[in-house]
Amino acid sequence: MGFRRVVPVVRVGRRGWLRLDARHAALTAALYTIVVSVVVAALCGWRLAVNGRHPHHLQDVYYGVQIAYLATLCTHLALIVLSCFLIVGISQERAGLLSPWVVASIAFMALEAVCCVYSNVLRDHINKRFDTICKVEMSFFTARVFINILALWGVLKFYRNLRAGFTYKDPEAIEL
Repeated sequence: MGFRRVVPVVRVGRRGWLRLDARHAALTAALYTIVVSVVVAALCGWRLAVNGRHPHHLQDVYYGVQIAYLATLCTHLALIVLSCFLIVGISQERAGLLSPWVVASIAFMALEAVCCVYSNVLRDHINKRFDTICKVEMSFFTARVFINILALWGVLKFYRNLRAGFTYKDPEAIEL
Protein backbone atom coordinates (compact mmCIF):
# COMPACT_ATOMS: atom_id res chain seq x y z
CA MET A 1 0.00 0.00 0.00
CA GLY A 2 1.50 3.30 -1.05
CA PHE A 3 0.88 6.72 0.31
CA ARG A 4 -1.53 9.02 -1.46
CA ARG A 5 -0.73 12.70 -1.65
CA VAL A 6 -3.50 14.92 -0.36
CA VAL A 7 -4.59 17.83 -2.50
CA PRO A 8 -5.44 20.63 -0.05
CA VAL A 9 -8.49 21.85 -1.97
CA VAL A 10 -11.84 20.37 -0.99
CA ARG A 11 -15.03 21.00 -2.92
CA VAL A 12 -17.69 22.66 -0.81
CA GLY A 13 -21.13 22.96 -2.33
CA ARG A 14 -21.81 23.17 -6.04
CA ARG A 15 -20.41 26.55 -6.89
CA GLY A 16 -17.29 27.26 -4.94
CA TRP A 17 -14.00 25.86 -3.77
CA LEU A 18 -12.70 26.29 -0.26
CA ARG A 19 -9.25 25.51 1.03
CA LEU A 20 -9.59 23.10 3.93
CA ASP A 21 -6.25 21.56 4.77
CA ALA A 22 -6.11 19.25 7.78
CA ARG A 23 -2.38 19.83 8.19
CA HIS A 24 -2.85 23.59 8.45
CA ALA A 25 -5.73 23.10 10.88
CA ALA A 26 -3.55 20.89 13.09
CA LEU A 27 -0.64 23.36 12.99
CA THR A 28 -3.00 26.21 13.82
CA ALA A 29 -4.33 24.18 16.75
CA ALA A 30 -0.82 23.58 18.06
CA LEU A 31 0.16 27.24 17.81
CA TYR A 32 -3.15 28.34 19.34
CA THR A 33 -2.61 25.95 22.25
CA ILE A 34 0.89 27.27 22.90
CA VAL A 35 -0.20 30.92 22.84
CA VAL A 36 -3.28 30.41 25.01
CA SER A 37 -1.40 28.18 27.44
CA VAL A 38 1.26 30.87 27.90
CA VAL A 39 -1.45 33.46 28.57
CA VAL A 40 -3.31 31.22 31.03
CA ALA A 41 -0.06 30.22 32.77
CA ALA A 42 0.84 33.90 33.18
CA LEU A 43 -2.60 34.68 34.59
CA CYS A 44 -2.44 31.73 36.99
CA GLY A 45 1.04 32.77 38.09
CA TRP A 46 -0.24 36.29 38.68
CA ARG A 47 -3.18 34.98 40.74
CA LEU A 48 -0.85 32.75 42.76
CA ALA A 49 1.40 35.72 43.50
CA VAL A 50 -1.49 38.03 44.43
CA ASN A 51 -3.07 35.40 46.67
CA GLY A 52 0.33 34.63 48.19
CA ARG A 53 0.85 38.27 49.18
CA HIS A 54 -2.58 38.58 50.78
CA PRO A 55 -3.54 35.18 52.20
CA HIS A 56 -5.79 36.78 54.83
CA HIS A 57 -8.31 37.77 52.11
CA LEU A 58 -9.10 34.10 51.41
CA GLN A 59 -9.12 33.02 55.09
CA ASP A 60 -9.81 29.27 55.43
CA VAL A 61 -9.91 28.48 51.72
CA TYR A 62 -6.47 29.91 50.88
CA TYR A 63 -4.85 26.52 50.26
CA GLY A 64 -7.76 25.20 48.21
CA VAL A 65 -7.70 28.19 45.88
CA GLN A 66 -3.91 28.07 45.56
CA ILE A 67 -3.95 24.34 44.76
CA ALA A 68 -6.61 24.91 42.08
CA TYR A 69 -4.51 27.64 40.45
CA LEU A 70 -1.36 25.54 40.75
CA ALA A 71 -3.09 22.58 39.07
CA THR A 72 -4.25 24.82 36.23
CA LEU A 73 -0.74 26.23 35.87
CA CYS A 74 0.80 22.74 35.70
CA THR A 75 -1.73 21.55 33.11
CA HIS A 76 -0.93 24.47 30.83
CA LEU A 77 2.81 24.00 31.19
CA ALA A 78 2.31 20.36 30.20
CA LEU A 79 0.16 21.46 27.24
CA ILE A 80 2.97 23.72 26.03
CA VAL A 81 5.37 20.76 25.98
CA LEU A 82 2.81 18.48 24.33
CA SER A 83 2.06 21.14 21.71
CA CYS A 84 5.74 21.16 20.79
CA PHE A 85 5.51 17.37 20.33
CA LEU A 86 2.39 17.96 18.24
CA ILE A 87 4.26 20.33 15.92
CA VAL A 88 7.04 17.76 15.51
CA GLY A 89 4.47 15.03 14.88
CA ILE A 90 2.72 17.12 12.24
CA SER A 91 5.94 18.01 10.44
CA GLN A 92 7.18 14.39 10.49
CA GLU A 93 3.69 12.95 9.90
CA ARG A 94 3.91 10.60 12.87
CA ALA A 95 0.55 9.71 14.38
CA GLY A 96 2.19 8.52 17.60
CA LEU A 97 3.18 12.07 18.49
CA LEU A 98 -0.34 13.40 17.89
CA SER A 99 -2.29 11.13 20.20
CA PRO A 100 -0.71 12.31 23.52
CA TRP A 101 -1.78 15.87 22.72
CA VAL A 102 -5.33 14.75 21.95
CA VAL A 103 -5.69 12.73 25.15
CA ALA A 104 -4.06 15.39 27.32
CA SER A 105 -6.08 18.18 25.76
CA ILE A 106 -9.35 16.41 26.58
CA ALA A 107 -8.24 15.45 30.08
CA PHE A 108 -6.82 18.87 30.90
CA MET A 109 -9.96 20.64 29.70
CA ALA A 110 -11.95 18.59 32.21
CA LEU A 111 -9.40 19.17 34.98
CA GLU A 112 -9.31 22.88 34.30
CA ALA A 113 -13.11 23.05 34.42
CA VAL A 114 -13.08 21.41 37.85
CA CYS A 115 -10.29 23.68 39.12
CA CYS A 116 -11.97 26.82 37.75
CA VAL A 117 -15.32 26.00 39.34
CA TYR A 118 -13.67 24.90 42.60
CA SER A 119 -11.63 28.06 43.05
CA ASN A 120 -14.60 30.26 42.16
CA VAL A 121 -16.92 28.47 44.58
CA LEU A 122 -14.34 28.80 47.35
CA ARG A 123 -13.89 32.51 46.66
CA ASP A 124 -17.68 32.90 46.54
CA HIS A 125 -17.86 31.29 49.98
CA ILE A 126 -15.61 34.02 51.39
CA ASN A 127 -16.94 36.99 49.39
CA LYS A 128 -20.62 35.94 49.67
CA ARG A 129 -21.03 36.76 45.95
CA PHE A 130 -19.40 35.98 42.63
CA ASP A 131 -16.84 38.70 42.06
CA THR A 132 -15.65 40.18 38.78
CA ILE A 133 -12.64 37.86 38.62
CA CYS A 134 -15.00 34.88 38.73
CA LYS A 135 -17.09 36.20 35.85
CA VAL A 136 -14.01 36.97 33.75
CA GLU A 137 -12.47 33.55 34.48
CA MET A 138 -15.62 31.66 33.58
CA SER A 139 -16.28 33.62 30.38
CA PHE A 140 -12.63 33.24 29.29
CA PHE A 141 -12.77 29.51 30.05
CA THR A 142 -16.05 29.05 28.17
CA ALA A 143 -14.70 30.81 25.08
CA ARG A 144 -11.54 28.70 25.20
CA VAL A 145 -13.55 25.47 25.46
CA PHE A 146 -15.32 26.21 22.17
CA ILE A 147 -12.06 27.06 20.43
CA ASN A 148 -10.36 23.99 21.96
CA ILE A 149 -13.09 21.79 20.48
CA LEU A 150 -12.33 23.26 17.04
CA ALA A 151 -8.61 22.67 17.63
CA LEU A 152 -9.29 19.05 18.58
CA TRP A 153 -11.37 18.64 15.43
CA GLY A 154 -8.50 19.89 13.28
CA VAL A 155 -5.93 17.61 14.89
CA LEU A 156 -8.23 14.59 14.74
CA LYS A 157 -8.94 15.29 11.06
CA PHE A 158 -5.19 15.30 10.37
CA TYR A 159 -4.77 12.13 12.49
CA ARG A 160 -7.49 10.32 10.51
CA ASN A 161 -5.85 11.36 7.23
CA LEU A 162 -2.51 9.98 8.38
CA ARG A 163 -4.10 6.72 9.45
CA ALA A 164 -5.85 6.45 6.08
CA GLY A 165 -2.49 6.66 4.31
CA PHE A 166 -2.57 10.23 3.05
CA THR A 167 0.63 12.24 3.03
CA TYR A 168 1.27 15.96 2.82
CA LYS A 169 4.93 15.67 1.89
CA ASP A 170 6.15 16.40 -1.60
CA PRO A 171 7.18 13.36 -3.61
CA GLU A 172 10.89 12.59 -3.43
CA ALA A 173 12.95 13.33 -6.51
CA ILE A 174 14.40 10.27 -8.15
CA GLU A 175 17.85 10.76 -9.62
CA LEU A 176 18.75 8.75 -12.68
